[in-house]
Amino acid sequence: MVPFMERGKLIQYYEELKHIGLQRLQESMSQALGLAALVTCPDGQPLTEISNLCSFCALLNASPEGRARCAATRVVSTRAALEAGRAVRDTCHAGLVHLAVPLRVAGETVAVLVGGSAALQPLTEEAVTQLARETGIDREELLAAARTVPLWSEERLWIAAEMMGAVTETVAQLLYTRQELQKKADEISALFEFSKTVSGSLQVAEAARQGLQAVLELTGATSGSVIMLGEARPGAADLEVAATLEPDNELRVIPAGEIIAAVEREAVAAHFDSRPGESTPEEKRPAVAVPLTAGGKVTGVLTLAGKPGGQRFTGEEAIFLTTLGTILGLALENARLFRKVRERAAMLERLIEVGQVLSSHLDVDLVLESALASVRDVLGARWCALRVLDENTGELVLRASLGMNQKLQARVARVRPEDNLLGEVLQKGEAVVVEDLAANGSVRHLPYYALEMRTMVVVPVKAGEKILGTLKVYSPVPRRWSEEEVEYLGTVAAQVGLALENARLYSSLREYYLSTVQALAAALEAKDVYTRGHSIRVAQWARSCARMLGLGAEAEEQVYMAGLLHDLGKIGIQEDILLKPGPLTPEERKEMQGHPEVGARILEPARFPAAVIAAVRHHHEDYGGGGYPAGLSREEIPLLARIIRVADAYDAMTSARPYRQAFTPQEAYEELKRCAGRQFDPRVVEAFLRIPQEKMEDIAIRGGGGHPDSFAWRNTFFTEATALTRAGSYYGGEGNDRSG
Repeated sequence: MVPFMERGKLIQYYEELKHIGLQRLQESMSQALGLAALVTCPDGQPLTEISNLCSFCALLNASPEGRARCAATRVVSTRAALEAGRAVRDTCHAGLVHLAVPLRVAGETVAVLVGGSAALQPLTEEAVTQLARETGIDREELLAAARTVPLWSEERLWIAAEMMGAVTETVAQLLYTRQELQKKADEISALFEFSKTVSGSLQVAEAARQGLQAVLELTGATSGSVIMLGEARPGAADLEVAATLEPDNELRVIPAGEIIAAVEREAVAAHFDSRPGESTPEEKRPAVAVPLTAGGKVTGVLTLAGKPGGQRFTGEEAIFLTTLGTILGLALENARLFRKVRERAAMLERLIEVGQVLSSHLDVDLVLESALASVRDVLGARWCALRVLDENTGELVLRASLGMNQKLQARVARVRPEDNLLGEVLQKGEAVVVEDLAANGSVRHLPYYALEMRTMVVVPVKAGEKILGTLKVYSPVPRRWSEEEVEYLGTVAAQVGLALENARLYSSLREYYLSTVQALAAALEAKDVYTRGHSIRVAQWARSCARMLGLGAEAEEQVYMAGLLHDLGKIGIQEDILLKPGPLTPEERKEMQGHPEVGARILEPARFPAAVIAAVRHHHEDYGGGGYPAGLSREEIPLLARIIRVADAYDAMTSARPYRQAFTPQEAYEELKRCAGRQFDPRVVEAFLRIPQEKMEDIAIRGGGGHPDSFAWRNTFFTEATALTRAGSYYGGEGNDRSG
């Protein structure tokens, strides 16, 4: 364990700490870091007042029990820092994380800097409730405060620990001698001000510009630059000029490659002349390049030049600039990480959008359009091409594209994946990345090529282990594709593969469904020659009505199936009742009125969609109430059932029976309008009446059954009174007709 200083010497240091404005420094640091901060004695007793305390911790400290627990936690963390002799991270009794960094002078710990009031993950309701119970704090108030606790990543905490460590080291140096106190105090103040300046933005360019401007003001230099080193392969030239500042008549101070390499390799300042060909020191413009570091790694280079009179930067200045470089490096690394997080968030957001389209639409073309738009927007690719493998010919067929003109699409509609990169992707099932097509001769390994295509990524489109095709993107300039970008493209390709496979499976399932439905409808209508074709006509009119209502493809499919099956329950009705030419007795009518419920019960074990079953069950409900089997009204009746009610009634009215003549279509229209609001949903009637006349006639003629010339009854004479009197019998008002 690190020994304590003797008490008299500690008190002397504490007085010195007060003189240098420890409380103010602590508050500046806590604001810059976004953490609560406190300096304690080695035994854990506070030396300063806590600053920047979050509302959750403030609420806990307002309670005697909570305050006692916080103090106990602080003592434990302080002792841990003393024993470790370095920064430690701990978790308090309330679940928040905090850092304890020892302040050491001459090998002995004189104080501990504690920073906290953040969490690695949201506090759970159970934990906060238990804490409220133990401390006597109002549960709801504590829960509300808990939701305001900032969430930090482990990496960000340790970056903060490094900054806190830098602060403690600087303060320790200030305590060596009173003679250096003012100078060091000014220096640390400058560091904090600089830290606040560069930490004020999470945009790389803005943080670099602000930091460079502050350094120029501190040093008196006139020109400078901030270079960010990339994370490319060792030795690869991947630099980002984050900021440059210079008077209009001066050249940009960008160090030569060998100077940047030396600073990165040695992690120390490098002195050089920015204009070595000149004669005088002022003309040579002496410069210094210092490392920007984060996590012990050189992440960039800060370069300054143009001191008055051609002065060179001293070793002491280089050391100070290196310290500033640590702060600036951390700030820029945070900004770069934020940029990455934002880019990843954008990728995730677009992936979610594609997933939502995939899960909510059966239209594969819409899914592909959304997927390619996502790739174009997120990766900044100018061209995207999705190809599907034709198993019969072995060719890759262009299924969807963005950025390709029609002429090019036609020319490359089908390509053979032989002896080229596309074939390699199909064979290996792995992504192929080309950073510069022209530079490495990859153009010879493509089935087609345009001069504008300089870089490319191709990924396989899979469904399970089966490769369905390829997804390819091009960019007009050479670029290094990041691992995240390639992974993103692969994820989109996987979603596309799922969409293609779902489309295939849905098509098969739909064919099976329709075959089953048509077989059931045929079995029903085989019992009654006069109702033959009734179900298919009702189904087709109902689907057309749903389209007029704008319900979408899925609802159209469901109302079509329900139309085919709406009279399925009549299978169990005796033929002498079903085919009875005259009025039904009350007992017979009751049996007839049970067919919707019987039909629904037949469909339920077969796992038909719930909307289809509900439409079959309630297609004889009256909009104004009084229908059967449940006596529902208005919006209580499923919309698909309301649609079938109208289509069913229309077909019944326009179909001839042995015991009555048919309405003309116009007479049936008038009757639908007359009964809208009582038996029929007015909105559905209005949509039904908007179905094009040629469509109505086509369905009536091609639907089959009943009376193939039912529209020839247009000229049959009916008086208005006769028509209205008979109307009820056509769509179930009196129960005479057995087709509805």
